[in-house]
Amino acid sequence: MAEAPVQPPAELVAAFKGAMRRLAATVTIISTGEGGERQGMTATAVTSVTTDPPAILVCVNQSASLHPVMASGTRFCVNLLKDAHAEVAGAFGGKLQGAARFTAGEWSDNETGVPFLTDAQANIFCTVDALMIYGTHTIFVGKVDEVRLFGDIAPLIYQDGRYIKAS
Repeated sequence: MAEAPVQPPAELVAAFKGAMRRLAATVTIISTGEGGERQGMTATAVTSVTTDPPAILVCVNQSASLHPVMASGTRFCVNLLKDAHAEVAGAFGGKLQGAARFTAGEWSDNETGVPFLTDAQANIFCTVDALMIYGTHTIFVGKVDEVRLFGDIAPLIYQDGRYIKAS
């Protein structure tokens, strides 16, 4: 019989949260169009894994509406937001729900039906290649199928609980 997980001390959890508020990250929107139904969420737990083969890692809370679709092994897009996208990030971060999120910003679909933000700094189209459950989240590794670059580098950054510009 497996032992119940040991809860970390509250002081450690609070200190860890404080440390993570100091970790600045580019804001992204993870989007998918499984079965013609668009879904997406704002995320900062995104990073490259390797260039051989090109792969990216995204972490999704298991309670997120996007999670079951991602867990099915679907295609998805990591949209790297620019500093003008704070309102779009907010819409996908909980201000709007479901398909209504896609009313914020200009969206299109690629040839496989994956929605992407047309003026994002970059759109990284992927297929779920591996996943690992860890605590409350699932870590998804996406095999990169295509990359689209747009405009200058001007990322929207999330730090200390708010969106900031890199400049």
